[in-house]
Amino acid sequence: MLETQYLTIGPMYRKKLDNKGQGSAELILITGGLIVIILLVGSYMSNITKKTQTNLINLLKQERDYLINKI
Repeated sequence: MLETQYLTIGPMYRKKLDNKGQGSAELILITGGLIVIILLVGSYMSNITKKTQTNLINLLKQERDYLINKI
């Protein structure tokens, strides 16, 4: 049973009221999708940062060992 009610605001304007909450459900889905995308991007950036930090640490260790052996 589809019921649609109209709320009259002034002489020429009608606003459609949705009794099923479809608008709210769509907003919740959009918000959830955005949160998932943000979490995925954050995870990807964190992974890149960890790899870069590990590479820099290894490079510094190699250079330190090279300089110590050269002395």
